[in-house]
Amino acid sequence: MSRSRSEQLLEAAAPTMDRALRMRFVMEVTAGTIGDADYADYLEIEAAFVETAARLHGLAVWGAPNRTALERNARAVHALTTTQADYFREARAAWPVPARPDAARRGEVLSRYALDVAREGGYPAVMTMLFAAESLYLTWCTRAHERGTVPEGAMSAWVSLHADQTFRDGVRALAAEVDALPDDLPQERLTRWFTGMLEAEIAFHDAVFG
Repeated sequence: MSRSRSEQLLEAAAPTMDRALRMRFVMEVTAGTIGDADYADYLEIEAAFVETAARLHGLAVWGAPNRTALERNARAVHALTTTQADYFREARAAWPVPARPDAARRGEVLSRYALDVAREGGYPAVMTMLFAAESLYLTWCTRAHERGTVPEGAMSAWVSLHADQTFRDGVRALAAEVDALPDDLPQERLTRWFTGMLEAEIAFHDAVFG
């Protein structure tokens, strides 16, 4: 039985995914050792990327191949601009220290990559990049939730959000969208977008530590 396009992507990008799963940020959040100032910077740069993610899903609404895809991406835009925006507003206000002044600038690498590729590749690129990013988060947050010592509060809430069934279903839906991309779209191009997104995620999370 032939492998699906999403399975081929995960296999081709396995070495990059392994490096991403060993990022300092992932290890320290999982172990509960990340410093308050470093996590404050993460809240700042991740809040900025949530706005980028809303733009990516908005572009996907425009390019959606069917009503199901249109509605799913529209729901994502709504969640990112309401529920997730509220989470970051509240978490940043309650966090014991503020982010450092240059935090947002240091984290721009991920948004730059994602928006540039989205302009290049449209809907297929957006689905491929989001599949990469959310596969990464599902994997590391599931491990952290099940076996880590993540501190209670804003940090554990964020990890749990990316390990629950709703998020898992969302990653499965992204895989299905990738599998349904047109056959004339080269797999090599999908692999480039997928691994590039993981590389940008690594640079983004390393920027947390200045």
